[in-house]
Amino acid sequence: MPSRYKPSDDLFACTVEGESMNKVIPNGSICLFRKYTAGSRNGRIVLVEHTSIQDPDFGSGYTVKEYQSKKNVEDDQWSHQSIILKPLSYNLEYDDIVIEEDELSDLRVIGVFECVL
Repeated sequence: MPSRYKPSDDLFACTVEGESMNKVIPNGSICLFRKYTAGSRNGRIVLVEHTSIQDPDFGSGYTVKEYQSKKNVEDDQWSHQSIILKPLSYNLEYDDIVIEEDELSDLRVIGVFECVL
C-alpha cells in the first residue's frame, strides 16, 4: 500500500476488470477504495452496485465509473433527478449508465476510488 495511506477498516482493495475506465484504471488493476459513508460523490470515481447494471465486459451488477448527479432544487430542498455513471475510456463505444429518479433507491455506492496499487 502506498505510504500516504495508513491501514484502516475503511480501506479495501479489489481487482477492476474491463476497459471502460482505462484512461484512469488499466484493465486488471488492483485498486484501493475507501468505503463510502457520506459526502459529495460528484466528479469522483466510485464503485457502485445496482440491480439494473449489466457491465458490458462481465455482466455483473457492480461497476466503477465517474459519478455525476443531476438534482432538482425547490425551496432550498434538493433531490436527485438522476445519477450518471460515466466511463472514462479511450474506447468511445462505452455509454453512460443513467439511473433515473425512480431507480435510485436500488443504487448503492460501495466505495470511492483512491488509487491504483
